[in-house]
Amino acid sequence: MSTANSEIRSLSARQFERPQKFKDFCHNDGQPLGGLIHATEVSGTMNATFQTIDPGSHEVLATVCEMGAAEVDAAVRGAQAAYEQGANCWRDKPVDEKISVIMKLVELCERDRDVLLACEIFDGGKVSELAEGDFDQIRACAEYFCEVAKRIPLGDSSALEVGPGVQGYSFREPWGVVAGIIPWNYPSVLTSWFIFPALLAGNCVLIKPAEDTPLSALYIGKLAEEAGFPPGVINVLPGRGELTGQFIAEHPGVRYISFTGSPGVGQHILRTCDRHGTRMKREMGGNGSAIVLADADPLEVARKIGRYTNQHFGQTCCTIHRVFVDQKIADDFIDAQRDFFSSLKIGYQANEGTELGAVINSTQQDRILSAQKQTVALGGQALLSGGTAEVEGKSGYYLKPALFQTTPDVNCNPSEVFHAFATICPVSDADQALALANQSPYGLGASVWTKDLDRGVAIAKKFRDGTCQINCHNQIAYGLPYGGQGISGGPGAGVNCEETFTDYTQVKAIYLSQYDA
Repeated sequence: MSTANSEIRSLSARQFERPQKFKDFCHNDGQPLGGLIHATEVSGTMNATFQTIDPGSHEVLATVCEMGAAEVDAAVRGAQAAYEQGANCWRDKPVDEKISVIMKLVELCERDRDVLLACEIFDGGKVSELAEGDFDQIRACAEYFCEVAKRIPLGDSSALEVGPGVQGYSFREPWGVVAGIIPWNYPSVLTSWFIFPALLAGNCVLIKPAEDTPLSALYIGKLAEEAGFPPGVINVLPGRGELTGQFIAEHPGVRYISFTGSPGVGQHILRTCDRHGTRMKREMGGNGSAIVLADADPLEVARKIGRYTNQHFGQTCCTIHRVFVDQKIADDFIDAQRDFFSSLKIGYQANEGTELGAVINSTQQDRILSAQKQTVALGGQALLSGGTAEVEGKSGYYLKPALFQTTPDVNCNPSEVFHAFATICPVSDADQALALANQSPYGLGASVWTKDLDRGVAIAKKFRDGTCQINCHNQIAYGLPYGGQGISGGPGAGVNCEETFTDYTQVKAIYLSQYDA
């Protein structure tokens, strides 16, 4: 293998120690961390707490209060008041003033960068190289949507003459109180992707972080108060999805919900929202595909695909789990892919050089182990069989990577498996590969690997996926939509584009005629 190929590696860890400010935040003077409602830390009326742990060591990081129906109701009422009441209500605050306080929050996040990195690394189980890239998204997201908010006016449009003596125009306004249900795999990124467009559109927000990773949202909530957000504009409601999340979905005062998570949970929340007319946008995972054409370098592409498959140990919604490779280069590709996965350094996520750390929790570990067995039962040939892994001195949820070979007539990878897990299927041509890739009900991300860029673009346009890439994968860019097709998402424009901002608004038509007595 060439030196250039061997330099293509997975994201890895540098040695990272917990900063004292992070330890103090988690300790909270010996008290459980409360939810943040109307700028006040609350313990909740359910008198229930849960522990958030380091998935790589099983060490308890903090005890957190679980928010119940009463707290959700209090947060909604407080947010509604902050939205519409008083001379300084958030809805009517000029865009420049909203931008000022949002960028102050960004500055405070950057001041406490190591604390938020610690949240990602120890609470979320990330290696530092990924956590640092995630942290950079806070500023990038805020700055992009600040510019969008300047360009897209709210309020009245230009009037049209729609009939004799009748004018009509549209009126764009915020929803009011909106909620973001945030997953555990990218907590700080997805919190940013939710709050900045929602706030700049004039809404007040409820953040429901995943129970596995509540720390970053709670810390950002505390920084929001320091930044000068009025009480009630940003509220953080930690708790389990089946309780706190359900209470949010059931509350008619929540006008709009942004959800990221599994299809089953997302569809349940959607049905709940439909009962009282709450709108919902959703991103619900993927089972990403890659098509490797015969002109691609099998050794180089195998390593690049391996890097993307192992991003956050495979716990990335749009990552590659199904590979369709031209049979002319399949043997070389398979050998290179197996070598790449076999060489991944399994270890604790905060230790130097780790490339594959623990998965987030025991439920996820069990699901992955079950999927590995099911893949073989459905006809997959194990190239790397997976299974549990041991890391000296740690008792985390460690697993070995899994790689399987399959044939076009065997669908042994029908569902999203959130790990360094992939199936490789040799195919006769690109048409067969595309047909197999499009069989999945998911539709979040897909890629084509070829030296022929025109051919790659033509194939990419035929994917049934929201993000289609040529010679790359897992890409995002502000200004381009990131969303899913099929069961992976909808409606609206996903995230990261101008339409994301308008998703957090509603439009009505107003007709005006002179009154003739």
